[in-house]
Amino acid sequence: MDLTYWLIFSGTVIGVSLIPGPSTFIAFAHGASHGWLRSLATACGNASASTLQAIAASAGLGLILTSSALLFAIVKYAGALYLIYVGIQLWRSAARRVSLGNAEVASAGSIRKLYSGGFAVAVSNPKAIAFFTALFPQFLSPDGNDIGQLMGMVLVVCGSAFAVAAAYGGLGAYVRGLELSRLVMTRVYKTTGGLFVASGVGLAASRA
Repeated sequence: MDLTYWLIFSGTVIGVSLIPGPSTFIAFAHGASHGWLRSLATACGNASASTLQAIAASAGLGLILTSSALLFAIVKYAGALYLIYVGIQLWRSAARRVSLGNAEVASAGSIRKLYSGGFAVAVSNPKAIAFFTALFPQFLSPDGNDIGQLMGMVLVVCGSAFAVAAAYGGLGAYVRGLELSRLVMTRVYKTTGGLFVASGVGLAASRA
């Protein structure tokens, strides 16, 4: 695959990653709650999940998932329930998150929790595997090394997922840095929680 195709592929992956969704919502929420540096753990979790999904697609697991209606439905509804759960938790803890102090931000194990949160939200979407399964073949060059090209694509997915989540985490940290009123920040968190619930309902209601 020549440079032009790599640029187009990278632009496609980054463009899709930039679309607001559960992974960007959680990165934003963690950035607003814990600051940008801590939210990089969330970005790492998001990148790890996206990388595994890309590898699964490369290995052909995406074809299995998309060809089995029952398996896809199980994964889809499990992911939808998790997103709804996260949204409810964000909504219920909105006031507490606004009051976060330095002690809680620096609490032991918070990095692990942020990472696992970013990972779980990203991996809960089975459509990512289906997307990569459909996307990757479009950019494989018949004259190239398939394994090498797929590895390169996976690395692009990993880097893009991390960069976009880190950017949303930075946006969340910026919003918190504006020192908006407690009421406004509470509404920001509740809105984020509502978006999670909407994403979960949307995933469960989708036909594909």
